Amino acid sequence: MNTSRQTKIRSIVVLVVAAIFLELTTAVQYISTRRAITAQIKEMAKQDLTSANRTFEVKEIAEAAIAAVLPEVERFIDTQQQDSLHMALQRVVANHPEIVGVDFAYRVGSDGLRDGYFTFKDDATNEIKDTVIGFDYTERTWYREGLHGNGSWSEPYMSRYYVALMSTFSRPVHDPQGRVVAVIGADVPMRELSSMAVQLYDNQQRSLIPVIIFQLIGLVVLGFIMYRSILSVRKLSKVSAEKDLINRELGIANAIQTAMLPPPMPESQSLDIIGSQVPAKQVGGDFYDYFVRDGKLFFNVGDVCGKGIPAALVMSMTQAVFRTIATKVDDPSHIVMGMNTMASRGNTTGMFATLFVGVLDLATGRLSYCNAGHEKPIIITGRNMRYLDVTANIPIGVMEEKKYNIQESVIAAGDMILLYTDGLTEAMNAGAELFGLKRVESAICGDGGMNADDKNRELPAFAGPQQLLDTMSHVVSEFVNGAEQSDDLTMLVIKYKG
Repeated sequence: MNTSRQTKIRSIVVLVVAAIFLELTTAVQYISTRRAITAQIKEMAKQDLTSANRTFEVKEIAEAAIAAVLPEVERFIDTQQQDSLHMALQRVVANHPEIVGVDFAYRVGSDGLRDGYFTFKDDATNEIKDTVIGFDYTERTWYREGLHGNGSWSEPYMSRYYVALMSTFSRPVHDPQGRVVAVIGADVPMRELSSMAVQLYDNQQRSLIPVIIFQLIGLVVLGFIMYRSILSVRKLSKVSAEKDLINRELGIANAIQTAMLPPPMPESQSLDIIGSQVPAKQVGGDFYDYFVRDGKLFFNVGDVCGKGIPAALVMSMTQAVFRTIATKVDDPSHIVMGMNTMASRGNTTGMFATLFVGVLDLATGRLSYCNAGHEKPIIITGRNMRYLDVTANIPIGVMEEKKYNIQESVIAAGDMILLYTDGLTEAMNAGAELFGLKRVESAICGDGGMNADDKNRELPAFAGPQQLLDTMSHVVSEFVNGAEQSDDLTMLVIKYKG
């Protein structure tokens, strides 16, 4: 997981934790507030038993007042004495201070017409007044319930006019035929309950103060985290831009490194050669080189310890030194010693490189070579193979005065030489299993490897270096099966035609 993704995930986790903290503090305060209010209600209920008894008395007075005025109201409706009707309603309000208003509403028929009056005491002038009901009273509980039965009390409600908790006792009004033609109701303020509600509201507001404080703290924390997240996003954007720049520069470095490899050599009557390099990163530390001088093929394969830019820099220097020395010196051991001197001198990083240098006489097939800690080359004849005998020497860059020995062998016409770095044998699959030399041998000789019987060795010979290189690359790719490459992989195949 890259750093950018880790930072984004970390920011998201912090935001979620902050949000959970905010919700938890709100929930805790809500629960504590609810408990406090419940306790206050219980205490107030105990203290207000007397007030409750008073409320029941008021209700009885209102019911009796409506029952007393109802016969008059029904008579005035039948005789259409509107003035007398209003006077009767005004007497109810005037004679009963417990009743603050009387509602009278005609039943709405199929025509949808509404007609109703509200009689009340004006607190400003202390006068009893009548007014037309200016709202749709058919939606009110006192009207709907008052159409049926012998009277009912509405649920307590907050009166907009009186700004108090009210309840209305209502009864149906009948005509001489017993039909319900209107509803009359008495509005009674529930002063004790109103006082309790106001006190409860005030206590609730005070109890909400800690909730608000905690919410503000949570919002400040959340805002700070969001601010930090914005800064992180900006920083990530800057890092991303810098990363893109680095990737472009590494791409250029890779192109330069690729250009340093020798160009494909046209197939000749005596020689066919091809190389392949796959870096584990954009740039790598493996290298190979070859050129022909004075009828001889000078070639090398090497592997700088490590990967990436440091290894690539050492590789570039090593390649340049090889070209410089090999254009003048024929002895491969002297070439290796010259490269070792340059790699060891002033080497404070401790980096080193394994190296194989060979000089093949194209006229005779005589191979002179020097090995500095590198993998043994493989000589392939048909589908048989053998490892080239090499002396165990230390890599270059370790000891400046190290002496390296020259070795010789003869390559028969038609034979091929496979040189490779440890990226081939140490290629790893998802199960951390190494490709190994046994699989290299099987790819060359068949399933039986080096110890195959004659039947296995009857396989057709490789047509040339390209087929051998393609076969080996295919086998390694199938083995790795998409797993991330752990090391640079380089191969060089030379076919001597004689």
